[in-house]
Formats: sequence, C-alpha cells, structure tokens
Amino acid sequence: MKIKLPFILSKWFHFEFWPFWIFYFPVYGYGIYLAIKARSFSYFTATNPSMKFGGAFGMDKMKMLDFIDNKYIPKGFLSIKDENTETVCVKMAEHEFDFPVVCKPNVGERGIGVEKIDTKQDLNLFLQTQNEDILVQEFIDFPIELGVFYHRFPISSKDGITSIVRKEFLKITGNGKSRFSELVTENVRAKSRISYLKKKYHSKWNQIVPSGITYKLEPIGNHNRGTKFLDGNRLINDRLVNVFREIAQPLDGYYYGRFDLKVNSLEDLYNGDNIKIIELNGTNSEPAHIYDPDYSLFKAYQEIIKHMKLVFEISQENRKLGVQPEPFRDVLLGLIKHLFSDKSKK
Repeated sequence: MKIKLPFILSKWFHFEFWPFWIFYFPVYGYGIYLAIKARSFSYFTATNPSMKFGGAFGMDKMKMLDFIDNKYIPKGFLSIKDENTETVCVKMAEHEFDFPVVCKPNVGERGIGVEKIDTKQDLNLFLQTQNEDILVQEFIDFPIELGVFYHRFPISSKDGITSIVRKEFLKITGNGKSRFSELVTENVRAKSRISYLKKKYHSKWNQIVPSGITYKLEPIGNHNRGTKFLDGNRLINDRLVNVFREIAQPLDGYYYGRFDLKVNSLEDLYNGDNIKIIELNGTNSEPAHIYDPDYSLFKAYQEIIKHMKLVFEISQENRKLGVQPEPFRDVLLGLIKHLFSDKSKK
C-alpha cells in the first residue's frame, strides 16, 4: 500500500520545492572560492555591464526589453507609480492593444506580483494594491512557454545555449465526479495557492467538473505559481543558437542570462518566427530545467556549478576590456534595499 504523505512533508523529498537558500547552501563555498580567485566579492556585476548589479537583482525589466528588436517583444509600456486606471487604459489604446494584459512590477523576481488582468474592473483592483512602477504588456496566448539560457563571451566570441526549460502550466482535468475544489486540493502544485485559487474561482469552486474538461488555473509560468518545469535541453541545436545569436546581437553589454518567451510552435522557434520575449534575466538566472521532477540532485548541482563558472569566466573577459565590478559596498546596500522593498510588497 502506497502511503501518501502530507505536502508539508513530501516536498522535502523533492528539491524543486526547497527554499532558495537551502537548495543553494552547498554551493556557497564555490561562490566564495570564485570571489577570492577574482579578487572581488562583486565580480559577477561585470558579467552584464548594461544591467544593474549584472542582473543579480533590482533589474529594470522595461529597460532591458527596449534593447530587443520590437518583433520579438510583446506590446507594452511602463505605468508610473500611482497612475490611475483611466490613464493606463489610454496608454493601452496608444500602444494598440487591449485586455487581457499582464501586469508585473518593473523591478522584481520569481513571479512575485505578476497578474493576468482580463477586464478594466480587474485592472482597477490590481492598481489599488500597487505602490511601484508597473510593466503592462499585452497577453500572449501562444501555446509554448520556454526559458532559454544563452551566453556569449566578449573577447573569444564563444556562445551557446546551456539550458532550456519547458513550462507546463498548473491545470486540472475533470472526471465527472469530483468538484472543482477537490481537483485543486489534490494537485500537489496547487497546495500553496489554495486560498488564492479559491478566491479566483469562487463561482466554480463547488461545481462538479465534467469528464475531460481542463482548466488552466494559472496563466503565469512561474514555479511558485504552480508551473511544472520540464527539461527541454533536447531542443538545443545549432539552428537555435543562431536564432538567439541574432536576438542578442543588439544587446550591448549583455552576455549571460535567460530569455523567458512564448512561441507559437517549435518550427517557429527554429525559424526565429512568432517568438515573444516576455522577460530578460541576468546573473540571477537559473538553468531552470534542473527543476524537472525527474532530475537528480547531483546533476542539478553540476549544472549550477557550470553556470557559476560561466559567470566568472565572462566577467573576467569583461574586466580585461576595462569593465570594473561595482563596489561590493554598493552591491550589499543595494541588496538590503531590494530585500526590504520586496518584503514590503508581500
């Protein structure tokens, strides 16, 4: 007989659910070793000179997207703090898109504060909870969402794709017997989102879901929103590297990170067509394919170390070109401010 453990216990057997600091604890020593080798505890900030702190935290999302060719990015704009609903709707009309939209903090990570907004009323409610600049983008309803990890070297010009994560959104499928609420609570990836989902789907909560009917509970592809991350490295080939070499070419001062994107089909992906880059991440990027439920912990740490080494090597090449790491004191103060700001948003 198979024993079903409570989620609070079972999650400790799957490292994808571990707290960030616990998962990364075994590689902190390697990070210190690289810092000593670089003779700088902020060496990583030289990896992406065009990004604040190298993209480790506090990135301006809109600023980075502005460097990318418009054909690769969703329509969008920056809504300044305290703008009202009417002003945002006017800007949407000016940029030629309508609901649904995606709203997210212009400075933020790990999907915190990101919401799909379907109506003007929902937008009004969302804006009432915000106290910062918001990036407003058209909602891209392409079926495939990926995180593609691309890097390049400033001197040697070597480049490559080292990770692709394919995202499977949080969803439930009816069996004709169970209520909506039962299907949600039985899904391990929804466990930490029950109160949020109950509020969002209150009209369906006690209804029996017909057999074969599927509901996508979360349209946002972040792990902490219940998305399953799958290893997509089999998609890596020379054609794809060429696509991202072209996409990254105008990104002066950007050498390492993950492109989070949606695409209409894999054929389009390899042809460089119908690709919409939702977000561009820097040295805070993770090779997120490691969170595939079938991925081993040992292999995950191998990938983390490989990418930490890439950050070090790229930063060293940039330093040979005269790029200096930002003062460690500035980085530390910036991190404290960032963490404090994040807590105030929750």
